[in-house]
This record gives sequence, C-alpha cells and structure tokens, in this order.
Amino acid sequence: MQKLYNNKYNIIICGDVNVNYLIDNNRRSQLDAVVHSYNLAGIVEFPTRYGLISQTAIDSVFSDTSTIGKHELYPLINGLSDHDTQLLILNKGQKKKKECHTYIKRKISKYAIADFQCKLSHEM
Repeated sequence: MQKLYNNKYNIIICGDVNVNYLIDNNRRSQLDAVVHSYNLAGIVEFPTRYGLISQTAIDSVFSDTSTIGKHELYPLINGLSDHDTQLLILNKGQKKKKECHTYIKRKISKYAIADFQCKLSHEM
C-alpha cells in the first residue's frame, strides 16, 4: 500500500461529519476506523450543536496527535447557527526570539580617506 501523506506535515481535518462523538455507536466506530487508518483521531470532546432537547458533537476535528504537539480546542459560539465553531490553537512550543546583530563596516579606500579629510577640514 502506498503511503498517502508525508508524516512531516500536520494533518488536520475539520467538518460537520454528522456522527455524534458523544455516544458510542456503529457509525462512530466506522468513522474512527477510517480516520485511524491515517493515524488521525477525533479531538473534540464537547457538544458542538445544541437542539431544543439535545446536544451533540457532530462537528469534528481530526488530527495526528503524535505530530500536532500541544494544542488547545475550545467551542466558540458564533450566533450564526445552531452549530458552534471550534477554535483550534496550535502551540508548537515557544518561538525563539531571533537574535539580531548589526554590523557596520567602513570601506577604506584612497577616495574615502580624501572625502573624510575634506569634510573634516570644514569643521571648527
């Protein structure tokens, strides 16, 4: 079997999959089998859709948790739908501040020396 992806990339799949991850059933098991075959797992563990008498987690985020590193996932109520948005924040670790060094070099030539002497002669 040919490998379909290069594992140096972080794969994240998001969407309304209409499979409720708050309950264990055959549809969830089938979807899990498919995503696990790509080394992915569902990371939403809270309700994403609220009805009058029910709540479901049918909006899923699947990722390779072995390569995604630290992450935070929150529900974000957007007011546009009965589905909440999921906010995924990836923390790949602290970014190192780039060290900045400034180097100033003078080009010393006969012309540069003559120019310096001329400018210096105009000073008191």
